Order: sequence, then C-alpha cells, then structure tokens
Amino acid sequence: MPQRAHGFTLIELLVVLVIISIIVTVGVISLGALGRDPPAKLAASQLADLAGLAEEQAVMQSQEYGLLIEPHAYTFYIYDGRTWAPAKDDSLFRRHELGDEVTLTLDLDGAPVILAPPPATVADTSSPSAASAAPAADGSDDAPKPQLLFLSSGELQPFSIIVGGVDKDSGSYTVKGTLVDGIQVTEPDVPGKH
Repeated sequence: MPQRAHGFTLIELLVVLVIISIIVTVGVISLGALGRDPPAKLAASQLADLAGLAEEQAVMQSQEYGLLIEPHAYTFYIYDGRTWAPAKDDSLFRRHELGDEVTLTLDLDGAPVILAPPPATVADTSSPSAASAAPAADGSDDAPKPQLLFLSSGELQPFSIIVGGVDKDSGSYTVKGTLVDGIQVTEPDVPGKH
C-alpha cells in the first residue's frame, strides 16, 4: 500500500493565518484602551484595525460589510442580500461612539463626503427635525447606508478618514485604505517633533 504524504494544504495555512491575525487584532484593540495616547490616536488605531478586520472577514466569509461614518461615531453594517443592517450581534463591529473630543471626516476617491447625522433617539423625537432624521428600519431609502464598502471580492474603494481631536496642537491622524496598500494609519506632522 503506498504511503500518503503528510502536510498542510495552502488553504489550511491561509485559514490559520487569518485566525491568528484576527486574534492579534482583537488583542491590539483591547490593549489600545490601556495606553496614554491622545484620544484621536486611539480612535484612529482602533478604526483602522476594525476596518482591516472587516475587510478580511468580508473575503473569508463571502459577506459584504459596510462602514457608516458620522462626525463623532461609526457603525459597521452587514448586507443581507436586500438591505444593509447594523452589525448588532458582534461586539467588535457594534456602534462606536467617540464623544465630542474626537471628530471624523471622510474623503472617498479624494472628494469630501457629507457625513450622516447621528441616529435620533426616542427622547429626541419631540422635535420635527429630529423625527425626520431617525433611521428607517424597514430598508427604505430613508434608512442609513454605509459610505465605505468592504466587498467579498476583495475590492476596496480608496478612502481617507481624518480623525482629529479637540487638541489642535496634536494634529489629525488619517486612516487610509487602498487596494494596493491596504488599511493603515498615518501620524500627523507636528511642528517641532522629529
């Protein structure tokens, strides 16, 4: 009887590498909260790590992910084949409130994007303008849709998310994503720092 060669297939090795990268990303995100870096730097690092993880999971799970950017928050979405819905059952991809000390702006393909207003809460529905800003849960055109898409095909539209803090002296961090370079954070050019 001929002996079979023992070893691992390329697919098995790739799956192990993805699992390791997910574990490392979760560890980095968890430890990021312990540092003493400025809030904008922590927010930029966490956003870049989560966006990279969403990009990897989109390809590995053949699932479309999206990212909705607001001035002081961001939310990951999942496409079910008909509508975009917030990722609610995933603790990493839940809605991330950044507070007033961190501000986000978004550029897609080099053009600025008007950011979505924060969703209205039940207490805010007393004013007519707040009631009209509430997201529709029925998948209609009024429902918020993500500006950034992480497609299962691996495609990625070039984007830049500028993460700024209230301390203007510390500068703004930029989370950039391209198909060639992936998703990364660039540090601000602060005068006097080398």
